[in-house]
Amino acid sequence: MIRLPRRRLAPCAPPTLVLALSLLCAAGCGGAGRGDAPTVVLVTIDTLRADRVGCYGRADAGTPTLDRLAAEGVRFDAAQSTAPITLPAHASILTGRSLPGHGVLSNSGFALAQSIPNLTEVLRGAGYATGGFVSTKLLSAKAGFGHGFEQFDDRITLAPSRRGGVTGFPERAGDETLAAAMAWLATVPKSKPAFLWVHLFEPHTPYAPPPELAARYASDPYQGEVAAADAVLGRLRDGLDRAGRGRVLTLVAGDHGEGLGDHGEATHGIFLFQEVMRVPLIVHGPDWGVRPSVVDATVSLTDLAPTVLELAQLPALAGADGLSLAAVVTGRGPVPARPGVFAESHMPQIEYGWSGLRALVQGKTKLIQAPRSALYDLAADPGERNDLAAARAAEVPPLVEALTDLRRRAVAAAPAPSDATASVSEDQMKDLQALGYAASGRSARSGSGDLVDPAATNPLDRQEFVGQFSKAMDLVQAGRPRDALSIFENLRHGDPRNVSLLHQYGQALMLTGFVDNALEIFRIAVEADPSYALGWQRIGQILDAKKDLTGAEAAYRKAIAAGPDMLQAHKALAGLLIETGRMDEGIAALEDAQRIDPLDAGVKRDLERFRAQQAR
Repeated sequence: MIRLPRRRLAPCAPPTLVLALSLLCAAGCGGAGRGDAPTVVLVTIDTLRADRVGCYGRADAGTPTLDRLAAEGVRFDAAQSTAPITLPAHASILTGRSLPGHGVLSNSGFALAQSIPNLTEVLRGAGYATGGFVSTKLLSAKAGFGHGFEQFDDRITLAPSRRGGVTGFPERAGDETLAAAMAWLATVPKSKPAFLWVHLFEPHTPYAPPPELAARYASDPYQGEVAAADAVLGRLRDGLDRAGRGRVLTLVAGDHGEGLGDHGEATHGIFLFQEVMRVPLIVHGPDWGVRPSVVDATVSLTDLAPTVLELAQLPALAGADGLSLAAVVTGRGPVPARPGVFAESHMPQIEYGWSGLRALVQGKTKLIQAPRSALYDLAADPGERNDLAAARAAEVPPLVEALTDLRRRAVAAAPAPSDATASVSEDQMKDLQALGYAASGRSARSGSGDLVDPAATNPLDRQEFVGQFSKAMDLVQAGRPRDALSIFENLRHGDPRNVSLLHQYGQALMLTGFVDNALEIFRIAVEADPSYALGWQRIGQILDAKKDLTGAEAAYRKAIAAGPDMLQAHKALAGLLIETGRMDEGIAALEDAQRIDPLDAGVKRDLERFRAQQAR
């Protein structure tokens, strides 16, 4: 259902003028309400819950820019993400594909294949200047997100930021990202169409809003971060005005939400409950025919790219399973009919060895497919506290079939490419862990079986575990690893082969000096998963320090066999080989390291030194 709000459309123009421009554009001018070149601005705000934005019902949200864009544009009240985590969700936004279609299943071990058509390359092929500016290392060119951009800025440095000092986290403040974006846009002639993607990371953990917002939201720093992101969005809108980009289509979306302790999850990545899956989605563009309304129908982030391309009168994306919402945002028709929208969570399987999860939202009914599925009535129970699967058991099989059919269609439209997986460096692992992810560096192959496995642990039964695990990880990140040890040990009794748990426990033991205990834990981890490359590397490091060089060499070689791009394992093996007098083998190991990272200055220096020694 579409609700047309009774409110003033825009303070800068009377409603009759806005409507006239909208009708003119809806008649097929492709947004040509004025003579200047069109501009498409996509703003993705990481970790933004819909219910924490003012126009979605939050009091004192501190989101005046989002609220104004929603009042003047189209607010989708029931937009759903495709995944509870950054990389998969953004891959869906840019490609119009759900997870089975693009193959990016988690933040580590995956990259968006360049063979997949995306929004950016279609716009660029139509003559648009294309610039992308991201605020986290996760969305890097190396991870495939720079494809199609003439200018892609993923430069994240440890520099002074909104955190009041030198940030130690793999992100940059939104104002820094915005400055880079506006500097690029200033180089684009006003006569040339432009596509600008700005990604903001403010609401992502750890929460540390600027001082004035930290004071205003002292008891709710997440909300302070939401307000900080909105302030950056406001400055972006002002910058567009100053840049003279008059005919602008603006799309603002959260990639996923944040648990904030609901259902035991402090952050995100595991569960598919609405606090993480319902996201804000706002489309604003009076000169593109966008007519103000509120849309109640359920839509997906996969719909975003198809909508932009239809509004721009450009070819549809090959392989997309998302649907265009151009008719509804211009008032020409309803949301396209569909049997619901679906999402997947692969982190429980890849990182924890549990079953994965799928979800289907069909109107106000929601299914979470798990080893024991759950069913919710979102109208009566928006907080998903009352599982109706037993009471309304007859409804579950048709919903499972609808979900399976949607997934089948996505696979048929665009089978996931074989090059969607990627190696994970130890630096990337540290970045993920600094952001609160339970990243162990397990191979993407760890999640290659059936996602929903009836014989595996049901994540829905592990809500208390998830909460305690997050608490322990927070203690480690806060520099209190000793305080986390008892929590890790208690959790291990209930889940003794959980590799992510064992990894974090082993790390905490190393940090507190219990090296022998850490060695035992890492050995249990590689027994549970022999392909766990980082576990083998940790075993090698411990044995190396204990002067068990034979054992260390064997462990390093197993790390490299399991993860051929493990740079630190190659470097450590090279040092061990040279120390034991095997110069030729050591140089060969350094050469392998250099192939992995040609820019590593230490490897280059060591190669020059040892080659000179070898020549003598």
